[in-house]
Amino acid sequence: MFNLSHPKLVTLAEAEGYAEVANFLEDHTLGSVVPAICVASDCDHTADLEPDQRAGFCEACGRASMKSGLVFAGLI
Repeated sequence: MFNLSHPKLVTLAEAEGYAEVANFLEDHTLGSVVPAICVASDCDHTADLEPDQRAGFCEACGRASMKSGLVFAGLI
C-alpha cells in the first residue's frame, strides 16, 4: 500500500525542493541512490542512500535511523 502523506516523506520531498511528493517519487524511483531521511523524531537529516534502505546510519544524530523515501512511500 502506498503512503504519500507520511510527515517524514513530505519533509524529505520539501527538503529536496519538491512541492509534491508524487513529483519527488517520479524523479527518484529508478535511481541507484535516492534521498533518505532520519526517522528519529528530533532529527530531519537527509542523505542519499540505497533505494531499499531501512536502517541507515544518520551522520547527524548517530543512530541507525535513516530510511529511503521509496520505503516510506511503500514502493519498496
